[in-house]
Amino acid sequence: MKKDTRKILGISFLILFAAGFLLFQHHSDTSEQPVMYQNAQESAQNDRSDNGTEETADSTDTECAVYIAGAVRNPGLYRYKGQARLNDAIEAVGGFTKNASKESVNLARFLSDGEQITVPTKQEVTKEKSRENRKTAEKGNSSNASALVNINEASSEELMTLPGVGQAKANLIIEYRTEHGSFEKKEDIMNISGIKEGVYNKVKDLITIS
Repeated sequence: MKKDTRKILGISFLILFAAGFLLFQHHSDTSEQPVMYQNAQESAQNDRSDNGTEETADSTDTECAVYIAGAVRNPGLYRYKGQARLNDAIEAVGGFTKNASKESVNLARFLSDGEQITVPTKQEVTKEKSRENRKTAEKGNSSNASALVNINEASSEELMTLPGVGQAKANLIIEYRTEHGSFEKKEDIMNISGIKEGVYNKVKDLITIS
């Protein structure tokens, strides 16, 4: 009887020990998993941080160059890393010459790798402005000429756009051209009946013979 009781107690103890060991093992496994995930996440973040630092360092260390020419003391290449402004490049090549047109360049603008910047002289700027003014004047003269009424070719309707010229005078101008040929000078329009000095003064700047 005592032997049976001992056996039962021994078996019960083994069962309890085995159950306790399994429960402890399961708890240990589940508690370690979040730590492993956290470590992996931290590692990934560190990798990204390191890569970002390397990329920034690479972009900062990249060498760029621009060519500065024109009205500067020592024209040539200006090399720089990262970003630089035109003022930095001008100072690096010795600054402007006395006849440089400083107002023609923007010293505050950022440089672009590989570009060429030419600083003009004051004389060059003056010539360019004169050239532009001539072009503007020529365009204006061309526009004015095209707006003039050619009394040797104009139709009756076109002649009637002139001040003091109605249907009757327009017809007389056309008849005169038919009988006598083209007007040789603008003043010849006063040969038309009804067109005298008063009317001529109104139209002389609005007509042409060619």
